[in-house]
This record gives sequence, structure tokens and C-alpha cells, in this order.
Amino acid sequence: MRLLIVDDEHYIVNYLTDLIEEQHFPDLEIYKCYSGKEALSLIQTSLIDLMLLDIHMPGMSGLEVASQVSEQLPRCRIIFLTAYDSFDHIYESNKLEHTRYLLKTEDDEVILKEISHTLEELEEESNKLLLLSEAQQKAFLLSHLLQQNILKGIVAGHSIEKLERELKIAGSDFTLDLHRPVYLMYTQVHYKTLDETNLTNSTYTLQYLQLIRKLLEGKFQFSMLDFGKGTLLLFFQPLQPFSSEYAFLQSVANDFGDYYFTKYRRRVTTVLYPEVSEWNEVCSRFHKMQQYAELSGDAVPLIYPSDSTHEDNTVDTLPAEVSIDRVSLEKKLQELSFYLYQGAEKDYLHTLKSLCAECTRIRSMHSISAIKTYTSVSLLLMQYIDLYQLQGKIASKIALYPLYYIHDFSSWKEAFRYLEKLSGQIFDILHSKKLDRNEQLVQKIKTYIRDHISESLTLTTISRIVNYNEAYISRLFKQINGMGISEYISLERINKAKDLLVTTSDSMQNIAAATGFDTAQYFSLVFKKTTGVSPSEYRRSHM
Repeated sequence: MRLLIVDDEHYIVNYLTDLIEEQHFPDLEIYKCYSGKEALSLIQTSLIDLMLLDIHMPGMSGLEVASQVSEQLPRCRIIFLTAYDSFDHIYESNKLEHTRYLLKTEDDEVILKEISHTLEELEEESNKLLLLSEAQQKAFLLSHLLQQNILKGIVAGHSIEKLERELKIAGSDFTLDLHRPVYLMYTQVHYKTLDETNLTNSTYTLQYLQLIRKLLEGKFQFSMLDFGKGTLLLFFQPLQPFSSEYAFLQSVANDFGDYYFTKYRRRVTTVLYPEVSEWNEVCSRFHKMQQYAELSGDAVPLIYPSDSTHEDNTVDTLPAEVSIDRVSLEKKLQELSFYLYQGAEKDYLHTLKSLCAECTRIRSMHSISAIKTYTSVSLLLMQYIDLYQLQGKIASKIALYPLYYIHDFSSWKEAFRYLEKLSGQIFDILHSKKLDRNEQLVQKIKTYIRDHISESLTLTTISRIVNYNEAYISRLFKQINGMGISEYISLERINKAKDLLVTTSDSMQNIAAATGFDTAQYFSLVFKKTTGVSPSEYRRSHM
């Protein structure tokens, strides 16, 4: 969830930020603004769940801000914090939905209790919003299903005229305007097991539709083309044009991925096309986004790509269809492909050994069924090696020709021992590459933080710079670096301040600004809290 603190007094914003961060509310990101206009600008690009709002601010009062926030984010909760116990303020604030009123003079425990209670309310409401009656579910799904043929025609490149004729005949309640451009978002939800992937699709479809509708906050109409097994193409059109449409959809894409990662531990690959698309461009841009996701290689939650193109090297992710009598063998081959592309080494090797047992039971090296099984696994591995360009790294460690030349093997046991050894080499390379990529990503985040240490740094900003969603980089950074991003930023600010205190004669005001602190007073407070001495004492001790 996202909490925004708005007050023109910097020290109050910083005090409340520290107070709330010390409570370690789970998955809570804190934003800071120092004016009403700044807050209204922020909500154009970020879905704020809870706002702590001062009433008396120059330029635009908290009540004026709250009125606009209630219109744009109707589910946002607002807690007014003010130094004035005024009946008029209480009366005006109570006229707005989802608002509460607290005095700044209240004890910290009272403020924290109110925040905690409101966050619990939001969580409960969020869960309720994703629940529909059986009749509503059926109506929602029916509307979705009636749109599928039209959306498939769009992706297939059908003309607008043909689509309009089909709409007239079908009478579908298609909500998008075929004469206005759309934003496109390609999404792949990565399931944990093949059985989960094969569950009734309508259950997941309803989840996706309800979550997207909730995240859009009534700002966009949308339709969703469901390809099955977690693969979706979403079409968005704003109900009323606004300046930050793309940034808002970035936030939606990010929150969609965060929801599934946090609630179900499912990774989500999301590619949001960086500009609106005309309907006749949908077909080519869909394939471009699909390739962008596939060529990323590791099912990571990609978001916000630049408008770059890739070579057309579409590759099947499943082995060629095999005509084996036993249904169980075909299922195992599908599982093998699934586990390979998911990077699930343990499950992959277990399935490979099961296939080996089937062929070993057949024994004959001339059995068509066994040969087809072996060549199907070989084809799967060759496709994978080719897709990720692993030939050079593998060929130096193990020969590749036995994939297509089985005459050197005296038994199926020996042949599958080769496949197991080759597969082990592939997974070793993948683990190494994944570790390298993760470390490179963390290093990129660190470099950005150091280079922009004087600026306001948030998880949202960093996620958009590195093109990964917030939940993913937050957990990855802590896993690799041993501390959270916020903690690392604070540490870097203090380290930079130490260096400036020793190597320059800059004033405390200048050092505070250079290290990203709002005021010299707040800088001194944090510095002493972290190091045990004031900045002046630290400077004197190092002269």
C-alpha cells in the first residue's frame, strides 16, 4: 500500500515518516509532499491508499486537496492532521467520504493506532472488492466472453469496417471506441505448477478482470483478450483524457504484478507499450511485446519498455507434437517443457528420470515410441539452447551432436544419462546468468542511488528507472544486499554527509541539500540518531 504525508512544515513530514517507518508496516511505501499542488500532481501517477493531510497550507488548503482527491481516488482514505481544534474544520472534513480528523498534539500512539486501523480497513475493503455475487460473476464473465472474438479479430489484423460489421451482428457490449487509439499491455502470469496452469480458466479470468477494474479507479475503459494459461493482452482507453495517462497505467501494471507476487508468490511479466496504438497497429505491436517478454529470458516482471524492436525469431516454447500412444508420456513431455522454461531444475530432472524409466522399460533401441520420446526431449533442448544462444558455453563442456545422433548409445539408460548431464550444464549456466543479472540489477540500483543522492528517492522512481516492479526489486535488493532499499538510501546519505563534513567546509545547509535532506535541522537529527554525534562534533573530531 501507499501512504502519502502532506504538510508544508518539513519537520512534521519527516517526523511522521520516521515514526511510521519504525513500525514496519508490511508492504507500506511512504511518500512525502510539501504542498497541495505537489500532492495532486503525485496522485496523477501513483495510486495513493492513505493520506495524512494538513488542513492549513499556503496556496491550497488541505480541504481543497481532499475534495479533488476524493473525486480522482474515491477509495483513498484521508486523515486530517491539524494544530487547530476548529468545529468548522471538523464539519467540513466530515462532509467528505473516507475522512478522519486528528490533532497534531495527539500522542504518537493515537496517530499510529489510527493509521493501523485505516490500513486494516483498506485491506479488508480491497478483499471485498474482489468478491462478486454469483450473478455478478456470470454477467462479468459473459460480457468478457462476448468480446473475445472481436479482440481476436483485432489481433489478427481485421479492418475496422469488418469489426464494426461483426459487432452489429453479435450485439456485443464492446466498451471500447474503434475510432480512438488504445494503450496495450501484454501480461504473462507464471504459475508454479503445470496442474495449476491447467485449472479452470474462468476462475483466473475473473480474478484478472476484477483486479484490473479495481486498479483503474474508473479512469479507463478496458477489454482483455485471454489466450489462456495466464497470457493476456489488455486494451485501455481513458474515459476522459488526462496528461499522465501512461504514468497512471505504469502504476497499474506495477500494482498488478505486486498483487500476484505478494498474495500468491506468482511472478508476472508485464510489458506496457510506451505509446497509444491505432487499431491497425495492434497486431504488429502485440507480437513485438510478446517477443520483448520472451527474449527477456527469465520470467522477470518487466515493465515500461522503451520503443525498441527485436529481430523476428519466434520460437515455440513447447516441443513438437508427438504421437505416442500413452497419454502419460505426452503429459510428461509437456511437464518437462514447462519446468525447463520456468527454471525449475528439481522438477525438471524428476520428470526426465520418469521418461528415462519409460524408455528403459521398452529396452529396444529400435522402438519408435522410445525414439520419438528421446528426439522430443532433444528437440526441446535444442530449441532452448538456440533461443538463449547457449551453444558456445555448452559445446566447450559437452558434445551436442548426440542430441540428434543416437547410434553411439548402447541403451536408453546411457542415452538419458547424456540428456541429464546436458541438462545439468544448461541449468548451471542459467543459475550463473541469473545470479549475474540479479547482481547487475542491484548494482544498477546502487549506482543510481549514489548518483542521485541529493534528490528525493522513492521505490517507485527506482522501479521505473530499472524497468522492474517495486515488489521484485525490493525483495531482490534485500536478499542480495542484506538491507532494504530505504535503509541503503539512508546509509548512503549519511556516508556522503560524512565525506563532505571532512573534505569540505560547506555549511550544514549545503551538505543537507547535497545529501537529499529537506532541512539542516532534519539532517542534524538523522545524523546524530545514526552516528551518535552531531554533524558539527563529527567534523571537529576529524579535523
